[in-house]
Amino acid sequence: MNAQKPKDHLELVALAAAGDAAARAALIARLQPRVRTVALAILGNRVDAEDATQSILIEILNSAAGFRGESLLGWADRIAARTAMRHARQRRVRATQSEPHADLDTLGRTGVDSFPEHEIPRPLVQYLAALPEARRVVLVLKHVMDYSIDEIAELTQTSPNTVKDRLLHAREQMRRLIRRDLSLSVAKRGGLS
Repeated sequence: MNAQKPKDHLELVALAAAGDAAARAALIARLQPRVRTVALAILGNRVDAEDATQSILIEILNSAAGFRGESLLGWADRIAARTAMRHARQRRVRATQSEPHADLDTLGRTGVDSFPEHEIPRPLVQYLAALPEARRVVLVLKHVMDYSIDEIAELTQTSPNTVKDRLLHAREQMRRLIRRDLSLSVAKRGGLS
């Protein structure tokens, strides 16, 4: 084990891959907030995101030997996105098994049925949670993680045209939700005067 502090992320990942406990802890500490954010954005609720975060961090540690010196955050983002999408698929499967007559468009939108009313729009993560999973995933990959259309198509195993379509509809739906909340907020304030 190396008692010295790693000089850069390449050395840190190499030490983590070799089993260095301090390097593994440092790598987790460095990446945990980001992968939690990715998981929450893709999955739409904190409970699932916390479960996925643990799986993502384990996957990162297990994949450390394959790290080739590219961007540490880009590498971790790809693992986080794939693992979070796998969790979302597993959640969908469990939901369809427990509710065989469930409406497929509403699956995966756990926890967004009722929000407390506010005079200002809700946090962005709540708007994301209201999107269908496929739209939420491409929106997060494009606008949060800055992936290209082709990269998103590869990650989601869909065509670039499907990605573009999902992005278009996700943006439209987000705008509608935000406009609705803004209108409700203005109407409430107008009613209180």
